Amino acid sequence: MKLQLQFLSIAIALLSGAAASCGGPEQSQPVHPEKNAVYYWKTTFNTDSADCNLLLRHKIGRVYMRMFDVVADIYPYDNKVENRVVPNASIRICDPQNRLAEDLAKIEFVPVVYITLEALKAMKGHEGTLASNIVTRVRNMCEYNGLRNVSELQLDCDWTPSTENSFFSLCDSTRRILRTSEYGWSLSSTIRLHQLARKVPPVDRGVLMVYNTGSFDNPDAANSIIDIDDVRPYLKRLSSYDLHIDVAYPTYSWQLLFRDRRFVGLMDDANLEDTSAFARRRDNVYVALRDIPYHNIIIRAGDMVRIETSAFADIARVKDMIEQRLSERPHSNILYHLDFENLSKYTPNEINKILSTGR
Repeated sequence: MKLQLQFLSIAIALLSGAAASCGGPEQSQPVHPEKNAVYYWKTTFNTDSADCNLLLRHKIGRVYMRMFDVVADIYPYDNKVENRVVPNASIRICDPQNRLAEDLAKIEFVPVVYITLEALKAMKGHEGTLASNIVTRVRNMCEYNGLRNVSELQLDCDWTPSTENSFFSLCDSTRRILRTSEYGWSLSSTIRLHQLARKVPPVDRGVLMVYNTGSFDNPDAANSIIDIDDVRPYLKRLSSYDLHIDVAYPTYSWQLLFRDRRFVGLMDDANLEDTSAFARRRDNVYVALRDIPYHNIIIRAGDMVRIETSAFADIARVKDMIEQRLSERPHSNILYHLDFENLSKYTPNEINKILSTGR
């Protein structure tokens, strides 16, 4: 769901064997009540943390939790279909105080699996195998980590016209498995703005991603995270989109590094206020005055750094426009993503306004 800048591919064997389902009873039409919701996109979920305390403070009823990525294995050890892709960056769940069974027990957890386009292409024609492996691994991870309040799985993929059929086949196979009495889960998928113009995927519901709305690698962009001018052209199809839609809004910021007008990468903690190292050119644009070591790279003299944020005023303008188009459709609003430091930049009232649907 966010930009994947992790280049390490970790081949983790798919968990196998029978495990008790962590879902509820089978439902022909899955119930999906409106709830305050957040995405969790880190690789460690510690229930004894400031992040988790925010769940209770803002009465979060649903957490979309990224469980792992599915990536293509560039060095498969044999030619078996199931070894063409591997899970990567799996989440680690720490619950030392058993809060998942106590004060967090009523929160609904939605496991999310991010699928790269390379993985989707590698499994073309074998989407049923991929679906089975994903569902089995997610269920076993839920069981092992004590995630009991689970009744939905979400697939996150930036599918394109050329990969649409393969992704839809994956969705169809996954939903067939989830609808069996062994699970009784529903299936959702993320929906990017440009995908509103395409066919509706065979899922029970979708989450419209109203972030990363512009081109982050464009050196002249004002704010690629959220910009009303980037969003507006896509929304003419929203009110008639034939799928239950919830909406996710950004609550994060980042720094974008450019060299000779070419995008180099993402940063988040470069000290741009150090006047011996950076000079401000515009409100959110800085230029490096000298070579600067930054983690495992060097920021070169002359490099440009653009700060992008998710200002409440920008979110509110876009949200008002979307709420007008969804005024007759029940939906939930979702924060992307749960992070104490980022969410501390908003007042409690601002967070409540983002989450409210105005219904």
